[in-house]
Amino acid sequence: PQPLPPTTSPARPSRMASTSSPPASPPRPDLPDSAEAPNFAAPGLSDTQAIDLFKKSIRGEVVSKSDDPKLYDEAKLIWNGDWEIINQPLHIVHVRGVADIIRTIRFARARALQVTVRCGGHSLKGLSTNNMGLILDLGKHMRAVRVNREEKSVWFEGGCRVRDVDAETLPYNLATTLGAVGNAGTGGLVTGGGFGYFARSKGLSVDNVIGMEVVTADGRFVTASETENPDLFWACRGGQSNFGIVASFTMRLFECPKVIYGGLVLYEMEHAPDVIRAFEKYVRDPETPRECSLHLYSLSLSAEQKMVALQACYLGDPVKGKEVLAPLIGCAPVVDDQARAITYEAYQVFSDEVYKIKGIPSYWRSRMVPAGVTLPVDDIIEVIETSPQEGIFVLEHYSGKVREVPPTHTAYPHRLHEFVVTFTGYGFQDPESRERVKKWIDHASDLLTSLTGLNSYVNYDNGTPEMSYGVNLKRLKKIKRKYDPENFFACNINILPAENSDDDEPLDAAAENGVFVAEGSYGFN
Repeated sequence: PQPLPPTTSPARPSRMASTSSPPASPPRPDLPDSAEAPNFAAPGLSDTQAIDLFKKSIRGEVVSKSDDPKLYDEAKLIWNGDWEIINQPLHIVHVRGVADIIRTIRFARARALQVTVRCGGHSLKGLSTNNMGLILDLGKHMRAVRVNREEKSVWFEGGCRVRDVDAETLPYNLATTLGAVGNAGTGGLVTGGGFGYFARSKGLSVDNVIGMEVVTADGRFVTASETENPDLFWACRGGQSNFGIVASFTMRLFECPKVIYGGLVLYEMEHAPDVIRAFEKYVRDPETPRECSLHLYSLSLSAEQKMVALQACYLGDPVKGKEVLAPLIGCAPVVDDQARAITYEAYQVFSDEVYKIKGIPSYWRSRMVPAGVTLPVDDIIEVIETSPQEGIFVLEHYSGKVREVPPTHTAYPHRLHEFVVTFTGYGFQDPESRERVKKWIDHASDLLTSLTGLNSYVNYDNGTPEMSYGVNLKRLKKIKRKYDPENFFACNINILPAENSDDDEPLDAAAENGVFVAEGSYGFN
């Protein structure tokens, strides 16, 4: 397993933005259609002439498939290198601001190019790229951050990584819920829901968003908040990139301890039943502090040698954290206890050594577990023991503040679920090993269907829209019809625009409870 880094804070990279308070209203570009605006669809304009005209109209850079192969391969690189993902975009556009985003949308529409929005390129299922379309990349240049200490809020551009935001907020002992991987892009993370270590105590990323600045499919630049375009604000908090390109987010901040207690704790497989039962009991104990963030993993040292691990942290005083976590950590003999006092900044990025390497093949499937369902210990152990060497089983727990929000309050629907189950095959090198991984994941997900049902989290899985958006799908379709009636933004877990008022039909009881029920699966309140 990857060891935790030293507790000393790593050197912080410099940022193009200061930590001073943002202006009340950041300046907005005004790009009206006019005689001076480039006409990318002019009669007789060739593709070569159109791209040359486009390059001259923006401040950012364009890398095309026809350019130097090394430059092109570097520009299109994404985290998941699974060869089943077709990563052959025609153009990659590294935009520098909102004006560039608007011009890029106009160019893509004029030349009938499919557009994929990319921030960190970490889409587990390859939704950060496309085949012979255009990649609108926010992540190279749009990474400015501004902290408002008085209002305890942070404004940041849509290309920021998690660690970019942390680098500006943590010096003030402030943070927000932003995932658990420092290299991950905030754009996809937040618009998909946004798990993180603070979720139990402070809610998901979408629960902490105050406002967004969005470029819509028709090239308009709008604010989305509770008071401005509230329907768009609701949809972009869980509906992914279906409704527009989020150029910036404003999120609330809360107090964050400088030093916490946490780390990985490893156990031999023979003790897995005790560890799983203790984990389930501990996370469901109402006395367990919400400052605790807890996940369970399998580790494969080889195809034959497996281990089970807890990732546990207490987001507070490390002395109290050690005391609070001791009953869980001591549930079975420990092989390696890496839990210790560590800065929050270091804990937030301890898995980055894995996630910073782009192009490694991986295969994922993920499902949600409704609250109150007893974990099937024997089935989970079978899943772990039958995994190939590349296989990883993950059981993440999210409850507390997450489940206090109604399923329809934001577009993220899975409020009545308590765990996220993920099956991963990471680092396979040939078709045979990939097939072994896929067969294991098929078997594992089938075995645990009665536990999970068929609900899935958009940031982890390529589930159907019904599985991904559940009770909120019909409203999302109506909002899609308003903001993107032609389905211009389709490289995502796609929501088709509603066709007519028939989409206002009432949902069944299970859907009203936020759980998608399909034949052969189970719904729980």
